[in-house]
Amino acid sequence: MGSTLKDELRRTFALATLRQQAGTLRNGRHWSQVDALMARSRTLREREGQLFAERYDSRVEAARRRLLDEAAVPERALRPRWAGHDRFDEAGLLRQARREVQAGHERRLGRIMEAEARALTEIVRQAGWQNDLQGQARDAFAREAGPASLAGPVRKSGPTRG
Repeated sequence: MGSTLKDELRRTFALATLRQQAGTLRNGRHWSQVDALMARSRTLREREGQLFAERYDSRVEAARRRLLDEAAVPERALRPRWAGHDRFDEAGLLRQARREVQAGHERRLGRIMEAEARALTEIVRQAGWQNDLQGQARDAFAREAGPASLAGPVRKSGPTRG
């Protein structure tokens, strides 16, 4: 069963949110990982689109032949032939083949998006964890050092200044 529009929108917005979160990373190493991941995903999507356009006719023909072979298998139902539908409707088989090829293309694009989302989730999670550690270290230092040491050296003023 194909994905519903609701599921497709949810996945698309989740990926867009992850891309937005990845854009706010401050660590150069994390940013380079995100940049490489996005470039690789973009390349995979472009390649899939190119292969879909180049091989569309041959994929449709292969799917049509498979559907025709499946339709040729005799149905083991006890009813008169005139009561059933025509299983060799050429136009219907061609439409079904086109739908299957398009659905396969959408599945491959969906897998690319899901892989990108999983990798982005991991990078953002790892960056958040490291940022939390840096924040904890900063807080611990501020707590131990106290506010006076953060203000800098104490400046003397008045007649005792020497």
